Amino acid sequence: MAEDQGNQQVVDNSQRPIKKGINLWKFVAVVIIALLLCIGIYELGKSQISTKNTVVTPPQPTITQAQQATVSATITISPTGMVTPTGTTSKKVSAGIKNQLFSPYTVTIPSSWADDHTANTASDTLTITKGQYVLTISQTAGGAGSCDYQGDTPEPMAQVFSNFVGITGTFSQFRRGTSDNKTYTVCEQKSTGFVFPTSVGYITYNVPTQADQATLAEMDGIIASLTK
Repeated sequence: MAEDQGNQQVVDNSQRPIKKGINLWKFVAVVIIALLLCIGIYELGKSQISTKNTVVTPPQPTITQAQQATVSATITISPTGMVTPTGTTSKKVSAGIKNQLFSPYTVTIPSSWADDHTANTASDTLTITKGQYVLTISQTAGGAGSCDYQGDTPEPMAQVFSNFVGITGTFSQFRRGTSDNKTYTVCEQKSTGFVFPTSVGYITYNVPTQADQATLAEMDGIIASLTK
């Protein structure tokens, strides 16, 4: 028995094949990469669909402050234009007499203009001046008639004007007409058309041949301020 025990063979385990286990960390990394790829593909597809369905609105043009100032500074004179008095300060002057033809009135005069009022029992005249520009409102005896403009049928006792500018007053519509660009007559609208004199008197402008449009607009503004 002793010999049998001495002859027992020792098995060398180093010669046995070693089974390789699965690397857990590599497996996890592969799974995470696959998930990231799937998410990336999904998000890319969503963004492409969203881009196709998005309506692009073209930018709207805007007006800058400089452009707005330019538009505001542009003045267009038309036959039906609304004219208002100009000037930083002004004063009100009352004049006129009441009779069968005319009414007393009040007018607003810019401070840059001078005024002279003369009156007696038979007439009343207000003269408003600025250099060579003279505006006169006169209540005195004189002729009367209609005012004809381009396109109107000529009428007896009518003044005919080659052009005019409309003035919207507080109590009526007026037209400033001329045939020589030096003398203007203001006519008032009545039921039969435009006539002279107006209900506050004969209104005339006397201006230089090359009249300044801004100064003419100031004169129109004075007429627009008339009240009675």
